[in-house]
This record gives sequence, structure tokens and C-alpha cells, in this order.
Amino acid sequence: MTKGKDTKPIPEKPEVVLQIPARIGKYKIEGLMDRGGMSLLYLGVHPDTEEPIIIKVLSPKYVSNPEVTARFLNEAHIISLADHPNIIKLYDYGQWEGGLYIAMEFVRGTSLRKILAHQPFSLKRSLEITLQIAYALCHLHTHGIIHGDLKPENILITDQGQVKVIDFGIAKILSESEVEKKKKVARLIGTPIYMSPEAQQDSQAISFQSDIYSLGIISYELVLGKITHGRVILSLAPRGMQKILYKALQPALEERYLDIVDFITDISTYLNSQDVAKDKHGSDYFFELFEHLETFQTGLLPHTLPSWKGVEIGQELFFGVGLGGLYYEFFDISPTKKMIFASTLESKGAEGVVFSAMLATLCRTLIKSLELTPLAFFEAVRKQIQTDIFDEKFNMALLYLDLESKSYDYFAHNFGVLLDLEQEKMSTEKQQSAATPFLHRRGTFLQNKRLLFFGFTPQNCHSSANPEKAIEDVFSQTLDLSCQKQTESILRKMRMSADVLSYEHPYLLIILQNTL
Repeated sequence: MTKGKDTKPIPEKPEVVLQIPARIGKYKIEGLMDRGGMSLLYLGVHPDTEEPIIIKVLSPKYVSNPEVTARFLNEAHIISLADHPNIIKLYDYGQWEGGLYIAMEFVRGTSLRKILAHQPFSLKRSLEITLQIAYALCHLHTHGIIHGDLKPENILITDQGQVKVIDFGIAKILSESEVEKKKKVARLIGTPIYMSPEAQQDSQAISFQSDIYSLGIISYELVLGKITHGRVILSLAPRGMQKILYKALQPALEERYLDIVDFITDISTYLNSQDVAKDKHGSDYFFELFEHLETFQTGLLPHTLPSWKGVEIGQELFFGVGLGGLYYEFFDISPTKKMIFASTLESKGAEGVVFSAMLATLCRTLIKSLELTPLAFFEAVRKQIQTDIFDEKFNMALLYLDLESKSYDYFAHNFGVLLDLEQEKMSTEKQQSAATPFLHRRGTFLQNKRLLFFGFTPQNCHSSANPEKAIEDVFSQTLDLSCQKQTESILRKMRMSADVLSYEHPYLLIILQNTL
């Protein structure tokens, strides 16, 4: 239809505002994590353990669709049959007033797709991840379960480096009769790039070997260190992997691996052979160094929270993808004087870890000069890191607590925000200037009062977001929790807000409460 001069414009449909339920079943809901084609993912809290939990809910428009509801319940049933460290755990599933839900394990991690988009793994680490995925498949196949949609998006790497296979939306149990199979219309369900040839022709024709084919594509991407979008050139893979991948990716079933156990055997044999060392190329040594530096970076940081009399402490840390050069430390100066120092580099990479180690040594040396005031310590650190030895730009913050006078001093240079809900921040801050290129704020730390420090740099947040406002909102909503539970809840919600935080940078969250 053409638009004439008397034609009224067709009004746009108003965007449907999703109402976040307060509860789903027995679980309290903290927020919406993700919205898929047929389901919604909520972040919830278990009523007994107060631990985080993922609630997957069938979208309301599909509740009356028998085929979709059957598939949804089938997913819950399949996860309930699986009990393996490399497979997401199921806690509960059932009905609520909004339809159907599945309550699953909350995994603190990042999808393999996001990681490969930013950094490759070493060959050794790639093979270790491949084996963990294969172990998950072996467990599923032993129970007669085909995943059916194995791809990097459905593989999470936890913050501790463990693999978790998720999303069993189109998984199936091999218990249907051939008669029932023939009644179903052949159609494509899954992700074509990672689907075997037989699955692309008919999703009902998938078998255990279909999962092996998908894992072959993922293994190829792991050893290449990037998402390949379905373009496989076996000659680019390490020589020792070429024969394994060739067999895993055979179009004909009779020429492909018949059992995942055989695939595991070949990968394990290769991993423990001298061939892995022979197949290393120049960049692989760098990737191994990178992984060693990740371990070293973790070792620089506090492993336990300090036991400060009169102060309850909660802490959460997210490293992000890659090396971020984050350093922080708790200093117990005296029974009534405590200090927290935190810093990060503007740049990322291996140099960040090296310079952070140098900064840690500097701070531990300076703190022994007990005559230094917090301001003098902050200035001394700033003066030292501006020398040619460091030749890097640090962003840093310092929080000093005086429990005797029940006060605090906060110094910051382009790093972090300190939230004190009972005090007007702007009235106590000195704005950055040429003479004083950092913020200084002083306030009271009275009994039962809480302070929140969130360590991030402005350039690490999306330009359209207001992270300080988002943090303050969550902070004020979670004051009934312990400090540790509160930090966990806040960082979960911040990581859930993809429009606020980036996965590429580290974030540090510390909450302190005066209990005297």
C-alpha cells in the first residue's frame, strides 16, 4: 500500500515491558539474565542456602504449545539424569503461576565463544578443555543422552577454569521407537556450523556420533585459537591433531569415531606424547607464558580476607578475559588503623602483571614506614610509579580506616568509586586538578555503617552506562545481607548487566561494615 496525503501512519506496536516476578516457585528472583527465543533466564536465590541459582522459564506465549512445553520438560528431565562436574546441575523443575520453570546451578564463568573472541589458549590447555567436554559427552552418552546442540556458546569456562556444558533444549534420549521417529517431520534444529551432515539433513537422525562431529569442530577452533565460522582446513591444525580431527569430522558415520571413548583415548594419548612439544609453534610458547602469568597474577592477590576486629568484610573479584594488571592488598597497620590499596593499569597484557608485581613490592616496602600518613603513602606511590622504571600509567585508590575516631579517608586517581549511602559525596570530594590530580574524600565510619568500594576504570565500562548509579541501586537493595553475600549479589547483578560492564577487564568489589 502506498502512502497518500490522507493516509495516517501506522502506529508502532508499543514495546512489551517485562515484569520481573518477585518469586518463581520457592525461589526469590534478583533479576533477568537473558532472553532467548523460547525462554527467559532469571537470576534467583535458593531459600535454604541463599546461594545463587538460575531459573529458566518458558516464555508465556509458548505455554499453550504442547510441542514446546514437551521439549522444555524434556530438557529438565535430561539434566536431572546427568550428574557430572562438567555438566550444569539441576536443582528443581515444575510449574508456577507463570507456566513452567527449571532451576539450575549458577555458573560463574564465561562462554567459550566469548573467550576465543579475545584470546587463544595454548595447545596443551586447548587439549585439556577438549577432554573435559569429551568427559561430559561420555557421561551423557553412557546414560543414552545426545546433547544435539554442542557449540562454544553452550560451553562455559568457570572462573576456576573448569568446563560446564549447558543448554539441553534439543537434547534427546535414545528410547523412541523407529515408528515414532518416522512420524516426525524432518527439520533443522540446532546451529548448522557445528551440526553433523546427517543432523543438517534431519535433526531427528542425530546420534552419539553427531555429538562427536560437533566436538570435532570445537576442538579444531580450540587448537586454532579462534572461531572459524565453519571453515575447516585441517592442514592448519597441529600435525598430531590432524588425524584425530579427520576421523571426528568424517561425513560418513561408518568412517567417523563410533564412540566418544575412542576420541578421548586418542586425545589423551596425543596430550601425553612428545608430539605435543613438537607441534608447538612460536605463538604457542607465548600462550603458555600467558597462562603462567594468569596463575602468577592470582598469586599476587590476597587468598583470604583479613580478620580485623570490629570490621566485617566482603569481597568479590572478576578478572575478566585476559590479563588486567590488577593489584590490591589489605594492610593491617595497627589495631585501630587499616588500609586497602587497589590499582590497575590502563593497558592490558603480560606487562600489566609484571608492573603489578613491582607495584606490590613497592607498596609492601613503603607500608613499613609507619610514619607515613595515608596521603603521604598515596603520594609516595604516585611519585614512584611515574618514574621511567614503571613507564606505565596506573589507576589507583586507597581507603584508610581509623576505627578509633570512626572515620575514613579515601583517595582515588581514575580508579573505583566509594559508596556511602549516608553521605553526600560531592560535598566532601576535591575535584581533580593540576595541583591535586586525584580525589580525596573524608567521612565517618560509624557503628553498623557500610562502605562499598567498586574498583573499575571508566574506560572499562560501556559509554552509555552509568555504573556508579547501577551499583548504588543494587547496594541499597541488598543491605539486609551479610557483607560477603552482598558483594556476591552485587557483582552477580553487575555481570548480568551486559550494558554496564565489559568482560574484557577486571572488577573488584569490597564491602566493609563497622561492627564495634
